[in-house]
Amino acid sequence: MNLTAFLRPVFTGLTLCWVGAMHSQTPDLKNDVTGAEMMEELMRLTQMPLADAPLSFQGHLACNVTQGGRTTVGEIRWESEQGILMWTDQLDRQGNYTLVKGPDSPLATVSLENQEGAFMSPQMMTMAGYWSEEEPATPRILKADKKLEAIEVMGHPCLAFSGKEGKDRVVVWVADVNAFEFNPDQLAAFRAAFSGWMQYRPQRVLRNVILPEGVPLKVEWGIADDSGTLPHAMELVTLNAAAQFNLDAPNLWMQVPGRDINQVAKEMKEKADSNAASGGAKDAAPEDGE
Repeated sequence: MNLTAFLRPVFTGLTLCWVGAMHSQTPDLKNDVTGAEMMEELMRLTQMPLADAPLSFQGHLACNVTQGGRTTVGEIRWESEQGILMWTDQLDRQGNYTLVKGPDSPLATVSLENQEGAFMSPQMMTMAGYWSEEEPATPRILKADKKLEAIEVMGHPCLAFSGKEGKDRVVVWVADVNAFEFNPDQLAAFRAAFSGWMQYRPQRVLRNVILPEGVPLKVEWGIADDSGTLPHAMELVTLNAAAQFNLDAPNLWMQVPGRDINQVAKEMKEKADSNAASGGAKDAAPEDGE
């Protein structure tokens, strides 16, 4: 590969973006800009905020997530009106979360500590197993599993409801709704969040599951071992349907698939050409009375 030919468009893009950024500043600011600050400003041009306004979440749960024999503490936050969901399987990972802004939005990974993140492209989501281009699976109705005895989760008796996809099984443990002081909207929002968390996992057996009536407090899935134990689980530890949390989305800068420095340079050049053309047309137009 010709390295010079490869790098030339990158440097061209950087130069064009730098010129545009510098023209938007006052003379005093131009003199104070360092190389690192200029590079940060240039990179900002390839990014976009997570959202134009802060995102407000109303519900929260903490949970134990068991995968591959290892258990970590995670959490899920949700917003009911737009279907915004935010979660992490590992609270100790310095504020790294997965977030979706609605049913038709791409998944995003965000770092609250670094105030940055990245949207996933459909190709990335397919490679990670979050979805496929195959026909969507039909909704799966779970049946009461009388072979499994009731267990307690968060001090509440839970009954098992199970289903299968090939060799994989899924079991959802559900408590009586009367044991909780939820209003109908809070219950619906929590159930949607629980179902959404399952829907956005890479394991197909968790998708398109219709939750049984009640309050789901635990889900297990995977291929059972000889004792019938499933290898993966998510079990609630706390549940608060009215836990207000605001995310400073306008200051969370996101990488967008396909939007690199060359794309920004192309957009700036097209805008400059358009402005020049419209300016020339305006100058050439005769004034009234001529």
